[in-house]
Amino acid sequence: MLHNTTPNDTVDTLQTKGRSRSREKHQQIFQAAARLFADQGYEGTSMDQIAEAAGVSKQTVYSHFGDKEGLFVASIRQKCILNSLDTQLFNSQLPIRDTLLKLSHHFSELLLSDEAVRMYRLCVTGAEQYPQVSRMYFQAGPQNLVDMLTDYLQTKADKGELAVENAAHAAWQFLLMLKGDAYYRAVLGLEPEQAQQQLAGYLHSCVDMFLRAYRA
Repeated sequence: MLHNTTPNDTVDTLQTKGRSRSREKHQQIFQAAARLFADQGYEGTSMDQIAEAAGVSKQTVYSHFGDKEGLFVASIRQKCILNSLDTQLFNSQLPIRDTLLKLSHHFSELLLSDEAVRMYRLCVTGAEQYPQVSRMYFQAGPQNLVDMLTDYLQTKADKGELAVENAAHAAWQFLLMLKGDAYYRAVLGLEPEQAQQQLAGYLHSCVDMFLRAYRA
């Protein structure tokens, strides 16, 4: 049986394919940029290199992200999103403990990932010579997550579920506590002492300690 198609159907199909190709290129650029930034640092990576690694034109990279700074910031935030560290996590209807447990595991996975460790090392190494890069990294990564957690904790405090006087301080306390020795060992290139099960136990204890301090 023959199916009749209208001009509008054809346009919709072409637009859908166009959006799919655009999303695919977007992800290709993200992946290439994240890899190059982690390997070579911000200053050592050019838009030409990113375009070549992504298999797209340099103009395509600019059209998606504007400039290298925009791409650097976007790649860091995308890494957080891929590790489920986004507003969706904090907008769930889960109990506070469950939300903080999910946050602790996702955050730990991100911190201990090879790409994140290399990126942090590069930012620290170039902090004096390229302070603007460290500032971009801090704002797009740690500060962005702290802001989301601060809003979440303040919302729970406003509802009387937590006794938090300074939500920003509490957010920093929680995230810094989660790092533990595993993070410092990873950054310093040392062998981990904790097995995965032991690390999970440590994260759970951090959540419970935090809630004992701030439970209403």
